[in-house]
Amino acid sequence: MKIGVYGGSFNPCHLMHKQIVEVLLDRNIFDRIIILPTGNFYKKSNLLKGEERKRMLELMFENHPRVIISDYEFKNNLICTYRSLDYLQNLYKGDKLYFILGSDNLLHFDTWKRYEYILDTYNLLVIERKNVDAKELLKKYQGYQGDIEWMDLDLLDIQSSTIREKIFTGNLESVKNCLDERVFSYIKTKGLYSKTYQERPTEKFISDEEFLNHYNMDDYEKMSVTTDITLFSVSDIQQKNYRKKNTKSFSILLVKRETAPFMNKWCIPGGFLSLDEKLLDCAKRVLFTEANIDHVYLNQLHTFSDIDRDIRGRVLSVAYLGLIDKAQIEGDLKSKAAFFDLSFQEKEDSLIIQFQNGDTIFTCSVKKKVDAYGIVSYEELENEIFAFDHLKVIATSLDYLKNHIEKQDMIYHLLPPSFTLKELQLVYEAILGKKLIDSVFRRSIQSQVIPTEEFKKDGGHRPSRLYKYKWLREE
Repeated sequence: MKIGVYGGSFNPCHLMHKQIVEVLLDRNIFDRIIILPTGNFYKKSNLLKGEERKRMLELMFENHPRVIISDYEFKNNLICTYRSLDYLQNLYKGDKLYFILGSDNLLHFDTWKRYEYILDTYNLLVIERKNVDAKELLKKYQGYQGDIEWMDLDLLDIQSSTIREKIFTGNLESVKNCLDERVFSYIKTKGLYSKTYQERPTEKFISDEEFLNHYNMDDYEKMSVTTDITLFSVSDIQQKNYRKKNTKSFSILLVKRETAPFMNKWCIPGGFLSLDEKLLDCAKRVLFTEANIDHVYLNQLHTFSDIDRDIRGRVLSVAYLGLIDKAQIEGDLKSKAAFFDLSFQEKEDSLIIQFQNGDTIFTCSVKKKVDAYGIVSYEELENEIFAFDHLKVIATSLDYLKNHIEKQDMIYHLLPPSFTLKELQLVYEAILGKKLIDSVFRRSIQSQVIPTEEFKKDGGHRPSRLYKYKWLREE
């Protein structure tokens, strides 16, 4: 079956809209047409509520069995054509969908959200409008998988904006010949678009109990939520020659996927939020079940919400940044989990990250983007290793950690309860990826630590005093 999807504000619907639908059906261009009024947040002056616009469309097409009026967009507060087409295609599986639009809309079609996806997945029927050459415009959109057809109809010259202006200035009768008689009567009876018109509540006052008796969650779209954790650690790299100073490696916990999607790809620990748990509880559960790690510092970092970030459907990810001293981990890691040492090379607009665990070494890269408000985000450049958008999550976590370790207390979760100042400095250097000046570093952290009466003997070096972070003073 060939189905036309006719979208617009229909504010109000008028005889040109009716003419387009009737001509397309009379000529059997489509087997049926779905009319899709825009969501209530569409940027249009004096936009009536979707319920009113839908009612006028129902009146105009009440004797047209091949016309369907859909409330999908305003019911879900959407202004996304591609999402509406996906929804309708799911309802009409196997049918061929064409989005109907005027050639004037084609002028700015490349500004529509995911317009290339629409052209590859669905089809267009472009209707020629005055002063807009559809044939010339269509050359710009050749080469996509969807069909593009066009028609030159001798259309009535009617505009909704003109109708609204005339009604508002008290000239309702002057637009009578532009409207279906039932629509005209409806506008007149309810005073729509007039100076005195005020939107009224769509329903009388009812109690919450009465509301819930008629409320159906299945009427609305749903999405899933996951928590994903970037768990970092810093550990010693022992030198064979005791005269050489120890260094520290900066590492991240990765998990190898054992099931589809992305089977055998690496990812950070993550899992779906259950209905009976909080986000933080979910993150803790995920770390324990996937890696056998418990009692970890976790800080909610960022919500990742790209539309197509998960091939299974619409999934939001709430990312947590975790820090742990690997020496404090009790028990063995799960076989699918492993810590990978990190090294990175930062350029002006990109970040190259190397991951290493024994003989397993791989490199990925991301592009760094900064918007007009200074907000940093990342885009994958090279990634054959990670599932989902987890490389971007890792890059975001690294950026946050490097920019906040000197301002927050989080770094002390990477250390044992007592430590030398040199050990603390090595942790900073491992994360920042650069050598710090000893004297400058010690001055910068002197207000955060307190000395103990204990000392640590390190190889052939003289004993070093141990320190504690101040918040451990009473422990």
